[in-house]
Amino acid sequence: MRIGALVVGLLGGLASVVYGLLGYGLASFAESGYPASATGVKILSVAVPIAALLGAGIVLARPLFGGLLMGVAAGAFLWLLGFNAFSLIPIVLLSCGAILGLLGVLEPDRPQKK
Repeated sequence: MRIGALVVGLLGGLASVVYGLLGYGLASFAESGYPASATGVKILSVAVPIAALLGAGIVLARPLFGGLLMGVAAGAFLWLLGFNAFSLIPIVLLSCGAILGLLGVLEPDRPQKK
């Protein structure tokens, strides 16, 4: 479960980086008209992909914390973009990674080979 959460979370995190860069660029363009209106979108466009990649990277060592970070990132994307064809890829990938990460908590640790 943990390896699957890592792979799916990394794919969702990389997709969220692309969408975050696009959101940051659009917020910068919108900021030219209304200077104070796009600051929150710019902060979330940077913070959410970082949280998604951090959650995917930490899911092997701490599956509960990694799954929660990916779930929060998926929820933030859902709140920020809504659920449509544009936001379908990162939300579904991060949600699946979060579910697999949370199920990885139930998986017993394997003993190390000597």
